Amino acid sequence: MSCFRSILRRLSFALPAAVAAVVAGWSGGATALEDVGRYVYVPNRASADVAIIDTVKDEVVVRVPVGKVPHQVVVAETLAKLVASNTEDDTISVVNLKTLAVEATIKLGDTPEHMALSPDGALLAVGNIGAGTVSLVSLAEVREIARVTGLIEPHNLTFSPDGTLIYVANLGADHISVVDVAKAGVVNEISVAEPTPLAASGHDASAEFQGIVSVTGTADGRLGFAAHGEGNTLAVIDLQRQSKVKDIQLGELPWRAYGTADGRFMLVPNNGERSVSIISTASLEVVATLPGGADMTGVNTGWFDSTAFVISRGEDKAVLLDLVGMKNAGEIALPGTPETGVTTPDGRKLYVALSEAGKVAVIDTRARKVVKMIDGVGEEPWGATMVGAIGYCH
Repeated sequence: MSCFRSILRRLSFALPAAVAAVVAGWSGGATALEDVGRYVYVPNRASADVAIIDTVKDEVVVRVPVGKVPHQVVVAETLAKLVASNTEDDTISVVNLKTLAVEATIKLGDTPEHMALSPDGALLAVGNIGAGTVSLVSLAEVREIARVTGLIEPHNLTFSPDGTLIYVANLGADHISVVDVAKAGVVNEISVAEPTPLAASGHDASAEFQGIVSVTGTADGRLGFAAHGEGNTLAVIDLQRQSKVKDIQLGELPWRAYGTADGRFMLVPNNGERSVSIISTASLEVVATLPGGADMTGVNTGWFDSTAFVISRGEDKAVLLDLVGMKNAGEIALPGTPETGVTTPDGRKLYVALSEAGKVAVIDTRARKVVKMIDGVGEEPWGATMVGAIGYCH
């Protein structure tokens, strides 16, 4: 499901009066986080705040008020700053993690949603999906320094390893836009498929067009994997040459590719047929297609990439895939609409936001079971982020 269109159904949240007192009422004595890498950061869409969870105690230590309907958070570790994209306000909130105070609220374009940090953590790219633009924000100067135009529902954003380029997945088109950071403009378009004429596509007028969902890069930045929903394919892109290498046929309506931490596989949920394709990054072939679930929002792996946890929002569960034997390994029931999650950098725990329950589930990835439910998270938690971890914004 398009994150943009899901937002349109939820644009009437009022900021509860109690939220403003969340930080002021926190009397734990600390005025800063001990180590920003120790915490999980969870945006709460309905309560307009970000919960910060201590992964040692698995407890919420503070909730920081931000703008209305925050969609994603990113953390610039070297600058000790957290940024939330506020989709209803058309702003981002920049939080100083040394003081836990919002130091700036920056107005951007229509519906800022997905964000990406440059490799050095100094530059933030924000996709204004409703405006078809990408904002470039200096986190050192705490201001927008440029706005890139000419995009079509910019979805996920991926920096090149040297930070000079941004590969923009256009959800409303069939190509990837290449943005030159220094020029603050689109310098190339990588065609993934022939442009789809919507009137002749055979779609119902009310159906969602799903073009390029994301560009998931390999660790060395050489290849990118772009799921193309309309074509039911995964395009393999040579990011250095900015050209398509290969199309890999997948199931119906593939969503974002998730790369395992060891770099061996790309895992792609096929929401149209409730399956998951597992692609070898060495052979660039599908090595297995396994049953998934309804409305899969993402995939996480854990315990030395031996197990994949496929989040099914439609069935309130995580489907387990054994990546050693390439087979299904059961499922974990989750009490209330799972959104997306994040695995700790050591691969031992998975945190999954449960939007309906207002909680975060903690899964032991080795035992493959829920070991704790974290309360007091906020209203409608929408995802989870950690420094140095692989995860989805949503």
